[in-house]
Amino acid sequence: MPIRGRQESSGGKRRAVLLLSLILLVWNAFATAQRAAKTGLLSPMDNADGSLILPSAEGNETAVLSAESPRSGPLTIRQKYLLGKRVDINKASLFEISELPGISDGIAAAVVEERDRLGRFRSPGDLLGVKGIKAKRLRKILPFLAEMPNN
Repeated sequence: MPIRGRQESSGGKRRAVLLLSLILLVWNAFATAQRAAKTGLLSPMDNADGSLILPSAEGNETAVLSAESPRSGPLTIRQKYLLGKRVDINKASLFEISELPGISDGIAAAVVEERDRLGRFRSPGDLLGVKGIKAKRLRKILPFLAEMPNN
């Protein structure tokens, strides 16, 4: 009989912990929403499609953010890759090249120097001539690169 009482109290403790966790979750959600409302992060939805209209910093223009967009700002190379966009190594800036996985600022500068020296890269194999890029690093960045015309 005492064993049964211990099991019931153990189940009661679990329920109490779950209830306390639920209360804290609701409290945090409410506090976050309240802070967002105070700082002006929440703005009214004016469009029928559910997009937010935010005032632009320039003039009287307005910027429209889609409700599906998790954040605003420029996309990273990895996010562009997931959207199906690739980096054209022959036109990319130093910053775009340095965002490629495994490419540091120094290697990106070497890529730009080699591109300027050659005129352009004709194939991905041409990147092996860049100091700091070996076969392993090339395999790592290949999915992020756009097709190179072979002429």
